[in-house]
Formats: sequence, C-alpha cells, structure tokens
Amino acid sequence: MANLNEEQNLCDEEKKIRPEILYQLQKANKEIGNKNFPKYIQTIQKIFYLSDNVPVTKELKIFMGGFIEGESSLNVSAKKLPNAKFGLLIDPEFSITQHVNGIRNLYHALKILNTGRIRYKQGSNATFVFIIDNRQTLKEKIIPFWETYVIPYGSPYLTKRLKSFKKILSLFESNAHQDKDRFCYELLPIWDSLRKQKGQANETFKSLEEAQEYIQMSKK
Repeated sequence: MANLNEEQNLCDEEKKIRPEILYQLQKANKEIGNKNFPKYIQTIQKIFYLSDNVPVTKELKIFMGGFIEGESSLNVSAKKLPNAKFGLLIDPEFSITQHVNGIRNLYHALKILNTGRIRYKQGSNATFVFIIDNRQTLKEKIIPFWETYVIPYGSPYLTKRLKSFKKILSLFESNAHQDKDRFCYELLPIWDSLRKQKGQANETFKSLEEAQEYIQMSKK
C-alpha cells in the first residue's frame, strides 16, 4: 500500500488525484508500447512515488495469486458498435481495481505479469484499474498465472469462471465471432453466463435472447 507521504503527493486537499498525476499517467499509456514495457514500469514507479525494493519472487507471486482471487475480475462485455462484425463487440478483459492507497498492488501486478496498463477510473476520486484486454496476452499471461497461483488455492466458483473465460478465448481463436450462428449460439451464451450483475438500467442487453435477436437481425 502507498504510505501516507505517497498519498499526500498524489492527492489534493479534497482527496482527489492531482491533475498532473492523471496527465502523466495518460501520457505514459499513450506513448509507451509493449516493446518499451520496462520503461513503462519505471514510469509508473516514478508517477506514483513507489520504491522498487520488492523483487519478483515465488512468494510475491503466491501473494498476488491470493490477491487476484479476492480483488480481480474476469469479465466479458458486450458493446454495440456500428463498425463491429454484426454490430456487436464481445470484449474479454482481466482487471484489478484499487484505491490509490493500494496502487502498489497494481504496480506489483505489472512487474509480475510483465504486461498490462494502469488507468484512472473515470468518475472516481482516487481509484485506478490494472487492465489486460488483449486476447493473446490474456491467453499467454493471465491464464497460466491463474492456473498456477490462483486455482490451486481458489474457490470452485472461480475455477468454473476461468473455464468459461478460456472457452471464450478459444472460440475467438476458431473465429466463432465471424460466423453469425456461432456468435449467437456459442459465444453469447458464455458471455451471458459470465455476467455478474443483471437487471441494471445501463445493460447493453437485458437477456441472452435479446442479444441473440440483435445479432440475427444484423445485415452484416
């Protein structure tokens, strides 16, 4: 966790993240690609005034496995986009959300997984999100780490959720999202099963059937 001095450097008197911190983070996320990832890690360290005195050890990975079990999410969102195949984008994502006083945990996730981005959560005062949304990276980095450090100590619920998440990634690899029937009857049922909260006013679709009908009505 960030110590008191670190948090004071990051927040103003109203406990909101200072604008210059948000600007530096936005700039880092825009400018630094995967080929310069070590530089990105160093930049995050400097932005948040973090010391780099914790080596990436097996013990740290085990700690992060337990932390991920309690604090992370494996989500698959559905977004209506005119330019997407059939007008709908299915987007798998791994994320960890933390208040700024837990920013060190997101930094450790960056170092351990050697991928991802830290972003500010819009609308919050001082909350940040570690995100991986590239499907290949999810397959190559998140799935192996999850199977090694989360599943052996995790709940049956998370084991089942990971299995569904892996199935989504596999369906993308087999181009199920390019075929209307496979999109409707293979991808969408798994997306629906992974939705944690249903019945909210801002949902893209109220039900699986509504999503399937949307795809079937697409002229693409």
